Amino acid sequence: MKRKIFIGSSNEGHSVAEQIKNEINNQLGVWVECETWKDGKVFSQNKNTLDCLVRASRRFDYGILVASKDDILWKRLRLSYSMRDNVLFEMGMFLGSLGLQRAFLITSDSISLPSDYSGVTVVKYNQKNLAIKIESVVGEIAKTKGSFNLKPVPSAALAFGYYESFVQPFVKKQYALKANFLLKILLPANVSDIEAQKTCYNTEHPSTETSGGRPSAFEYHDEKGCFWDIPTTLNTIYHLIDYMVPSTELGINVEKEEWVQHELRNFGGTLEMLIHKQGAYLKNIKIEFI
Repeated sequence: MKRKIFIGSSNEGHSVAEQIKNEINNQLGVWVECETWKDGKVFSQNKNTLDCLVRASRRFDYGILVASKDDILWKRLRLSYSMRDNVLFEMGMFLGSLGLQRAFLITSDSISLPSDYSGVTVVKYNQKNLAIKIESVVGEIAKTKGSFNLKPVPSAALAFGYYESFVQPFVKKQYALKANFLLKILLPANVSDIEAQKTCYNTEHPSTETSGGRPSAFEYHDEKGCFWDIPTTLNTIYHLIDYMVPSTELGINVEKEEWVQHELRNFGGTLEMLIHKQGAYLKNIKIEFI
């Protein structure tokens, strides 16, 4: 489940956007994937542009906006080059949604920027140094591989709570009994009814819930010492998003499902970070998407 990057630009700046997309996919394609606004996945024909952008700012993990010198601005008795207004607007949206570490503005070094950008790191390029500047953005994104963003739906905070209240105590309890064991944390694609998911999985993989008090997990009948758990706290993610994106018609709500998948990635990634940070039980814990 790769993290997603949105790359926006004007028509004139799209060649730069494509170059950024190709470089990121080449270097970081194992864990991220890019979409430019021209790929046809962001803007829908039956929805207005603003609505599509709001939805995109929710479901993407990163935003990169390319500000090319497309317009001429007459301001305070001076002529200067300027980016398209919509690029500036989109940058503001992604900054508000993702924060300074995950929203990037790449501008031609000839254009004028609003004074609000004073103090903000802006990547300025020209035709001679474009490749070097793209490399610097790739480097900044690479730094965030081991961290995950807190958003209005607190999937990272839920992962912290699940790790501290269940994973750590269970692993410590099992480690006191035997060093050779494995705990599988299973993250299902459908989180609308976690209890039903647990029942279905248990039917397909016969298991018995451990005794001896909480926290408890299920132990496979055919693989002693191997346990599994589906975090019931994932129900919170689904219900929060259900409130924030109310259904307007019957059937699958694509926006809601994409947002759920985003939060699942954030939840799983935060758990992986916590497990690696602890280190001692690294070989005893495995996260799987089912």
